Amino acid sequence: MGYLEEMLVRNGVIYRNSNGESSYIEGSLVSNSLVVRDSNGWVTHRIERASNGVDLVVRNLSTGLVETRVRI
Repeated sequence: MGYLEEMLVRNGVIYRNSNGESSYIEGSLVSNSLVVRDSNGWVTHRIERASNGVDLVVRNLSTGLVETRVRI
């Protein structure tokens, strides 16, 4: 997960604060996708396969909009 995590940090989806708060990637059994959780454990984003079947998209759960696309 190194490349994916690094890209999400650069795009501001995953954050690391000096006070110890951070968000992280976790697998989701319910939706068969990856999710991003904040420091409180709330799911903020879902990482899923794009419609072309190759790329990944990062969808914000509060707005439902795709925030970024990861080219694989």
